Amino acid sequence: MKILSRFFIIFTVVLLSENRSTTAQILPETTSDYLNVYKITGHVAAYQACTQAGAKVINFTADTSFATVWVPVNYSTQAVKRVMVAIHGTKGSAYAAMNDEFANAQANNYAIIGIQWWQQGATPAADGTYFNEDKIYRLIDTTLKHVKAKYGGDLSRVGYSGFSRGSASSFLVMFYDRLYKTNYFALSISASGGIPVPPNPAKPPLPEVFRKRYGEQPFLGTSFFYYCGMKDEEWGTTMCDQISYADSIIKANGGQTVRRISDPNGSHGGYRTSTGYQASATQWFLDLTSTPQSPALRNPADKQGGMPLTTTLQWTTAATAAIFDVQVSTNSGFTTTFLRDSLISANLQSKQISGLAMGTTYFWRVRSKNNVGASAWSDVRSFTTQGMTGIVERENEQRVENFSISPNPASNLVTVKFTLTKSERISLKIVNLLGQEVAQILDETLPAGEHQKSLDISQWSLGSGMYCVQRITQHSAPTAISLYVLR
Repeated sequence: MKILSRFFIIFTVVLLSENRSTTAQILPETTSDYLNVYKITGHVAAYQACTQAGAKVINFTADTSFATVWVPVNYSTQAVKRVMVAIHGTKGSAYAAMNDEFANAQANNYAIIGIQWWQQGATPAADGTYFNEDKIYRLIDTTLKHVKAKYGGDLSRVGYSGFSRGSASSFLVMFYDRLYKTNYFALSISASGGIPVPPNPAKPPLPEVFRKRYGEQPFLGTSFFYYCGMKDEEWGTTMCDQISYADSIIKANGGQTVRRISDPNGSHGGYRTSTGYQASATQWFLDLTSTPQSPALRNPADKQGGMPLTTTLQWTTAATAAIFDVQVSTNSGFTTTFLRDSLISANLQSKQISGLAMGTTYFWRVRSKNNVGASAWSDVRSFTTQGMTGIVERENEQRVENFSISPNPASNLVTVKFTLTKSERISLKIVNLLGQEVAQILDETLPAGEHQKSLDISQWSLGSGMYCVQRITQHSAPTAISLYVLR
């Protein structure tokens, strides 16, 4: 049935206790679910495939649900024990979700958890009751801890694979994962289920109250792999619109997109019919659940001089990175730090730093981090900021012919002097090192003779660094004087 709720995220989130830690325990496993979903027409074949492969069932009677668990035969001897949590679409059972992952799990030796996230209605034809994302998260949390307790699963190496309605729920499930600081999920594979584009619904999925309470980047450290088919027989092209909107929401709140596929010939289930797309998503899952690799530094070049007092550091990303950690210091041993930012989304591969001192050498390095841990630091590079070298100074005044400014450097009051040989229009403005205008000082017609203008540069909130005061007149070439601002 084509109803919006098929992909609808539950936007009204109940703020529960942030302490979600329950004692990990081994739960009873059986071969069938007490809800008898395994007997319902349309689910029998998926159930049989799961049990024949050795999957077990954990019944959650208090939650009117169950989970399926499958581990490779050699799981106990593996050095790395990954886990994939799978959630299917509308009326899709935990058995169907598990079946979707079997081929990739068997090829790459990771365990699978399938979550039953709907309760059957009064008749097999009835739509039933769907659980909200907080309940889904609780069921995932409990089942993951069982897998850790019984099979040794590594809960720092977990992925989420959601299809259709299960994909639409992936965003809040990942949000809860960060909110409650469990940090299970290294990657969400979100296929054919997005976030409805405003004005339907009118409210965003992350109300302002959450950002105020939990920070400006509630998705920091999360990674998403998206798929939508442009020939989606369920929703036409609208699903790609919803995936695009979800992508923008996640990035704006600190998460990273590792890949977004808008398949021009893809159907609603196009991700599951493409071994290439599945292989790409699986490789990202393997990369993001591996020890991260060190980034490579790009700009500025090592030992580069004459850098502006606001400088952008750049590096290359690594597929294993979820966030970056940057250090800047005035000594190569980093015993003290001028700047430390360990919360840079892997969507970004740069960091702008300001407030640098003139004529000073700085050292910098970067490392990658993900759920598994941190990489080694990159190589160390250094750069030196621009100084006063080459600037003509006279009594703390800078001048060119018929044009001067003092004092210089300055923090607030300065005096600009200039001489006009004839009456003409003159423009004075302050620009930054990128040539962008930051303040207009003067723009009017004045008579011939000497002129001066007193300015309070603090009114423009200029950061420390070098700027230029430009003079443009009708009858002479433009001239400029460097202005050093100290804060």
